[in-house]
Amino acid sequence: MSHSAEGAMDRLFVAVRLPAEVSSRIQDWTEALREHANFKKWVHPQDYHITLQFLGDTPSHRIAELTSALQEIAKERKPFKLSLYDAGVFGASGSPRILWAGVGGDLNALGELQQSVVSRMESFGFVPEERPFRPHITVGRKFQGNRTFSLDVIGKGPEPIQWVVQEMVLFRTNLQASPMYETVGVARLSTIF
Repeated sequence: MSHSAEGAMDRLFVAVRLPAEVSSRIQDWTEALREHANFKKWVHPQDYHITLQFLGDTPSHRIAELTSALQEIAKERKPFKLSLYDAGVFGASGSPRILWAGVGGDLNALGELQQSVVSRMESFGFVPEERPFRPHITVGRKFQGNRTFSLDVIGKGPEPIQWVVQEMVLFRTNLQASPMYETVGVARLSTIF
């Protein structure tokens, strides 16, 4: 997507970014998996995140107003704890579309944050997804192995670690870059309650 010309569009989404130590745990796990699980694309460790809402192609000039709206939501939310927990796949178990690391911890707070984002973004014309929110961290896409994929390969997922969610971010996707997600807005959760 171009973001320099008048009328430019950016592919945007709202997410919880992971701290470096959490991403490192996931990366260690995926490195061990690579020889047993052949995915067409492995997500760059700096791109690990938990999507709250995909916004899609959006006029670049709207980034400031969307960030401001996210900051308003964040003011009314306090930080909360999440953890790496479990792993799994989306799609056919023998040939999955997505390999993911799971999320545990205060999933109620995460779900409430996600609902607040979806509700606020709807007022800007962004249509909510119909499928239920299933928080996860995508680590691999499009299994392409010669043999059927086995869930036994992924084990229990990455080594558990807990962290405090203190912000949500607005990401821009740069499809030809690696890492491909660029932070264009930050909304810090409130520490005053």
